[in-house]
Amino acid sequence: MSNTERIVGSNYMRWAKQHANVKYNLANSGLTNYQLIHLPVMLNDIELSGNNYYGYPPLIQAIADRYSIGTDTIFTTLGTSFANFMVMSVLFEPGADILIEQPTYELLISTAHYIGYNVNRFHRRFENKFQIDPDEIKKLITSKTKLIVLTNLHNPSSVLTDDLTLKESGNIARQNNAYVFVDEVYLDAAFDLSPRSSIHLGEEFIISNSLTKVYGLSGIRCGWVLGKPDLIKKMWHLGDLFYVNHVYSAQQLGTIAFANLETISGWARNILDHNHNIFNRFNQIKTYLEIVYPGFGTVIYPRLKNGKVEELYRLLLDKFDTVITPGRFFEMPDHFRIGLGCPADQFEIGLQNLGKALDILK
Repeated sequence: MSNTERIVGSNYMRWAKQHANVKYNLANSGLTNYQLIHLPVMLNDIELSGNNYYGYPPLIQAIADRYSIGTDTIFTTLGTSFANFMVMSVLFEPGADILIEQPTYELLISTAHYIGYNVNRFHRRFENKFQIDPDEIKKLITSKTKLIVLTNLHNPSSVLTDDLTLKESGNIARQNNAYVFVDEVYLDAAFDLSPRSSIHLGEEFIISNSLTKVYGLSGIRCGWVLGKPDLIKKMWHLGDLFYVNHVYSAQQLGTIAFANLETISGWARNILDHNHNIFNRFNQIKTYLEIVYPGFGTVIYPRLKNGKVEELYRLLLDKFDTVITPGRFFEMPDHFRIGLGCPADQFEIGLQNLGKALDILK
């Protein structure tokens, strides 16, 4: 894509913001908002300003402690999407290639196009349970490839990529002087498996994450990148072009959240476990869907056996005040994504509405 064809922004994000206030929102991929009242914080704990030009040291230390890594390998920023933008930006060179999974989160593709990468894709096929095939990556990588990009847990399917597959991908990247960039914003939703971050698999790995999706803390925009110190330093310097520093009070709240992450995680798990159980009962009754269902995560990605997803989406929105994410945003128009992070009563009614719509369209 040439500069003259460059598209500014994201069609998906504009769509998501326009549908955010639908009554039964099954399109949201993260947890419902965690309430400030549940954080052990007093007004006296928060200041409006302070020294955080290159990160708020207590927050960076909290992230370092969680991952058992050095503070010089951490860049903090405004949520995962901006973290992803910073990673792609510091590694960009004119004519560079980027290799991104398909399907994936639309912003990863639109960001890469905007920066100027030649975007290539490797497949995560429904028939292969959305698993990654390292042999395909090996065939597609070029001497110009800077990044192999994937999500783990996979967005939109919540499938977990195991360490062996990640290591194989890392070996391919290292042999081609490239990096593996893993968006891990959903990883902590695989609660019982306790998967470790890919940052521990080698220096060729770069990680992004935030407190948004699994922990319901989107309002404080607490995101971060983990990577080699030289890349992290470049991100701090690139950040100088966008802002003097982050919102000081938000970084203080992020630090408090890290100190209470076990409690917040328990809250999130209760919601997700309950909604997964509701969906399991729904899926046993309704036979209109095919699904790769890992049994964890904040989203699921069924395929409609018959009919058109766009008709289902329109019917849900117009007749039932309910919204799902159409698969066109993930380049698979016969699929749609369901978010499981909304309050249980809303999720249950939303699923009931989905069932009614499916019955109408059968």
